[in-house]
Amino acid sequence: MKNKFFDYFATIAVISAIILYSWTSISSLKEKYDIKISASTFSISGETNDLSALTKNKESIDSEITNYGKAFFVNFVETFNSELLAKEIRKTSAKSKRTIATAYGETDLRYHLRIIKGAWMPTTLDFSTNVLYNTSYILNTPSKLVNNLTLNFSNSLEASSSERLIFAVWDVLHAISGIFVAFIMLVLGSIVGLIFHPVQSVINFFPSLWLVLETLWYAISNFKNIFK
Repeated sequence: MKNKFFDYFATIAVISAIILYSWTSISSLKEKYDIKISASTFSISGETNDLSALTKNKESIDSEITNYGKAFFVNFVETFNSELLAKEIRKTSAKSKRTIATAYGETDLRYHLRIIKGAWMPTTLDFSTNVLYNTSYILNTPSKLVNNLTLNFSNSLEASSSERLIFAVWDVLHAISGIFVAFIMLVLGSIVGLIFHPVQSVINFFPSLWLVLETLWYAISNFKNIFK
């Protein structure tokens, strides 16, 4: 019974991924959708969406993580998308790897095999934080999906009725395909992370265990931010 369920889910997930990435690759709405997703990270986490600090000179990755929230960090990375930043991300500390894992896992509905060009998630994170990211993504997807669907039909989003419906479909496709990939990468990504960062895999083991419990709390508590 379990095998049949997984087979059905895998089939639906693969079809969802094919439809999603084929559709978005030819759609003129892709950029607008990505902006909507970025905005949703703030509503999911309950952070203020004041992006004024993004106009300032870029600090180090550790400084950005320490001084600002998770949603801000995700938007910071996308705003300063560059080869230099990618290099810095690949060399982040053990602590920063934990924050990257939870920031993306808890706030971004899109599953990220690649953080930005030149920085892949499995090779950037170690074994422990790969487990953390994928677990966080799976646990938080329900609240992220509900928050995004709510945003799609809110007055704060400037979009036509057809665009709102398309965004809703894309949200659902992202959630289905993302959960499927996350289950695969729980094993595959963690092995890659262990190969690339054996020492940080050990350093992050116990902190990541605690953060799995913490991200479970956020997976539940972030539902309340829908009503803010």
